[in-house]
Parts: sequence; structure tokens; C-alpha cells
Amino acid sequence: MNIFKQLFYSLYSPKMMARFRFQKLGKPILYVFLLMLLASVPVGILTTVTFTNAYDELKSHISDVPEFKLVDGTLSADQDEPYITKEDGETFIFDATGETKPDDVEGYQTVIAFLGDRIMIKDSGTLQEFDYSNFSTMSFTKSDVIELSQTLDDLLPIFIPLVIFVVYLLQTGLKFIGVTVLATIGLTLKNMTKRRVSYKQLWILSAYSVTIPTLFFTIMSLLRTQVPFGFLVYWFVAILLLYMVLKEIPLPKKRQE
Repeated sequence: MNIFKQLFYSLYSPKMMARFRFQKLGKPILYVFLLMLLASVPVGILTTVTFTNAYDELKSHISDVPEFKLVDGTLSADQDEPYITKEDGETFIFDATGETKPDDVEGYQTVIAFLGDRIMIKDSGTLQEFDYSNFSTMSFTKSDVIELSQTLDDLLPIFIPLVIFVVYLLQTGLKFIGVTVLATIGLTLKNMTKRRVSYKQLWILSAYSVTIPTLFFTIMSLLRTQVPFGFLVYWFVAILLLYMVLKEIPLPKKRQE
């Protein structure tokens, strides 16, 4: 069966998904790669665009912000009060004084804020945060950023696809781990439903069972909508779908004496 038909059936038909258990392992592995291509690349593009917007905002205001240093994951600057400016409905905040709190940033609709310990970006009500501790081994000054910006402008056409590719590989690796965990949970579901299924078949069925929650959370990310208790929702739906697929497998016939 065509892999795109399998994707289609995985969106609504546990009965058809149950038939996929007889596939060779290569096909569901390829399916996971396709699923994550559909799921991670749009999110990777969205994240890269957000990062690029923050970079462009900093570059456009770099001459106005005070001298600063980013050392050991902490931003320090020669300023007594926050630098806040608003243009075309977007707010830019540069504050190493600690006067502007994360809760204050959340009050804006569209804002890019460089605080003492993090960058906060809010666009259309959706908030993203990048902690400076991720760059604790690196240090920057205002002059370094100005110099880097001149080089980065030429590297962005290469840098952005590279970031998207790395995100894709990382997300795909995590998805394979998630499928394996779901297949292990499937051992319990198999006993509950009294179905005769091998672990290999459980892994194959798990690969297709994660389709709906994966694509759902991708759509929510693209809509910049946070799902409450997203981790629990994802696993509840995935486990429920695997259970429904197992129920579609015929019970083993009893031996006649």
C-alpha cells in the first residue's frame, strides 16, 4: 500500500491500521521519517522565522541600546532603566536591570524582550522563551553582536536550512524513542485485549498510532496555540489509539478438543 494512503487511513481507521501489523519493519520506519517531515519542518520554519525576527529587531535597535555583555548566561548592561520602544504595534524591550519581569512581558500582545536571564518573544499571543544558560559557554558584547551581524547576514541562507534539518533529525530521533515506549506499553494492552501480537507488530502499530497526536500538536504549534497538559494529552490519545487498533485484531481461535 502507498505510504500516503497509510497516512490517510491512520487518521481515521483503526481497522485498516490493524492490517499494517504484517508489514516488514522498513515500511513503518520510512513512515516515521515521512510523518516527522510533515510535523517538524513547518515548526522548524516557524521557529527559525521567530528567531530571525528577534535578530532583526536587535539589529535595528543595536545602536540605541546601551553597552552590554552576555557572560555565563547573564546579561549585564550600562543602564539605569529599561529601554522600551514601540513601532508598528511591536514592542522592543532591552532590560538588564531586572525591573522588567517575565509577567510584565506576558502583558504585551507582540513583543521581543531581552531580559537579564532570557529572551522572551510573544507573537499573536503565543509566548516563546530562550534561556541564556544555553549559551553559558559563550560570551558576547555589543561590539561582538554588531560584528557578528555583518557576517551572519551572509550566512543566514545557509544557517536557516541547517537549523531546520537539525531540528528534523532531533525530532525524528525522539519520535522513534516515543514509538518504542508506546510499543512497550502495548505489551500491557495486548494482555488486556487478549490479542496474540508480537513486539515487532506492536512497534509497527505504534508507529501508525502516533499519527493523530503528532499532527494535532503540529497544527496547534502552527496556530501558536498551547494545549493544556499537552504531554498527558499526547500519550492518552496515542495509547487509546493503539488500544483501539489492537481491539480490531481478531481474537485467537480456541483449539477444538
